[in-house]
Amino acid sequence: MENAMITSDMKDTYGPRGKLLWDSWFYQKGEDIHVFYLQANPTDNPYLKHDVVVSIGHAVSKDFANWTELPTALEPGRGGVWDNLALWTGCVIEREGRYFMFYTGRNSDPSKMWIQKIGVAESPDLIHWEKGSQNPILEAIDWYAIDNYKNKIGKIGSWRDPFVFYHKERNEYCMTISARLNGKETEYNACVALAVSPDVSGWKLEPPVFSPGIYDEIECTQVIEQDGLWYLFFSTHAENYKPDFAKQIGGQYSGLHCYYAKEFLGPYFPVNGNGVVLPNGNQMYDVRLIPDKGGDYYALGWLKTEQGKYSGKISSPFKMRINGDKVVAVGA
Repeated sequence: MENAMITSDMKDTYGPRGKLLWDSWFYQKGEDIHVFYLQANPTDNPYLKHDVVVSIGHAVSKDFANWTELPTALEPGRGGVWDNLALWTGCVIEREGRYFMFYTGRNSDPSKMWIQKIGVAESPDLIHWEKGSQNPILEAIDWYAIDNYKNKIGKIGSWRDPFVFYHKERNEYCMTISARLNGKETEYNACVALAVSPDVSGWKLEPPVFSPGIYDEIECTQVIEQDGLWYLFFSTHAENYKPDFAKQIGGQYSGLHCYYAKEFLGPYFPVNGNGVVLPNGNQMYDVRLIPDKGGDYYALGWLKTEQGKYSGKISSPFKMRINGDKVVAVGA
């Protein structure tokens, strides 16, 4: 069961009309499961979708399989504002009856287009969203760095994919961010940045919660606390492995990864012995976990390919189980 490949049920269940879909995140309200996702008009080369006008779409379901498309949640800004090119991955939380969407934004100015910043939008009902007047709320400073260049292995900088949750023991909100360490090294310096806030309105940067020095890129983090342990999930591609690390564990794997710790701030150790949960990232990427009623999790990602063709749709759900130092697909 460890490092299982999920292939038999990897069928699409939803795609927005006339658009390609990729990174998605979920929010459950009662019996309704809301999914928010990145979307763009189809292009001749679907792998260039990141660099066109990217908005955040929205759909709702009661069973993770049958989805109803809702109005677009957020569009890029207009004029010369910081997020006028593309909106990238985010998350949604609720506080005191209001909903907050934290998201990544990019600018169309060629001298800034690879620079990513984080903003927030607010909603009374998950349908109608208004961007914050103080956006962007977080930029890469102090322990973190981002520039407008690609590194020696062809990868851009990272300050994106905010994931926010309430930490009961710390009595504050924590935000994990896909980032790079500030220093001389510009390769294999991917880390998970940390920002904290008492009320989601003002954020303070802290040192990274995870900086292993073995990946060039860490994307789409998700933090889950279960049975006294903390689990840090993220997605990455095989080419992001540092060569020495790849030799050490006997290979390179695209897809869902996870590390666990006794404390949120670490130290973190790889689940399944090598940190790999689902090594099928060339087919399905950015897998997210949503608790079920029986103690396991529903898992969904977005399909890159289906039957050899680019898909750009949400996968059908499957079950995942977290058990100590193991995270596995149930029944695989």
